[in-house]
Amino acid sequence: VRTTIAEHESKKHGMNISFESIVMTVGAAGGLNIIFKTLLNPGDEVITFAPFFGEYRAYSANYDANLVVVEPDIDTFEPNIEALKSAITPKTKIVIVNSPNNPTGVIYSDAALTKLAEVLKQKEEELGIDIFLISDEPYRELVYLDEPVAFVPHYYDNTIVCYSWSKSLSLPGERIGYVLVNDKCEDNETVMA
Repeated sequence: VRTTIAEHESKKHGMNISFESIVMTVGAAGGLNIIFKTLLNPGDEVITFAPFFGEYRAYSANYDANLVVVEPDIDTFEPNIEALKSAITPKTKIVIVNSPNNPTGVIYSDAALTKLAEVLKQKEEELGIDIFLISDEPYRELVYLDEPVAFVPHYYDNTIVCYSWSKSLSLPGERIGYVLVNDKCEDNETVMA
């Protein structure tokens, strides 16, 4: 299964993804929880952009981390990059993006993701920390316009993708998904272990 997913994702996104970068999960929610358990220590911060899937708050609390909500850009509902800059602190460990977004349906643009990646790289260097970008993608296939959904690992090395078939195949009770850890992630082998 992992090999098939890796081959499919490699072809679809023009990357060389190994089956060793895939972890099967109980849906995207299960994926987010294993990522949080892997990366977070008590007191760490998880940043998300409003409006957001409300369960992010509970998932952060599961590991005694603090959810930091970045105010929305109400003109586009894409990530508010200026507000993100001031939200990142030495305790920031994770930034979550969700595109297509729940609840707005907005697909994040190439320009927004490029700026987001630039800020994260700059803050990593400035603060001497690793910041992981989590791309929560249960709605990736539910696009009704001729608009591409960007593959976040193309923008930022420290990216982990969470995917679920519960939406795309209308299997919400089945809870079948996976986590894809970008092989360029910092401490990739440790994260995968």
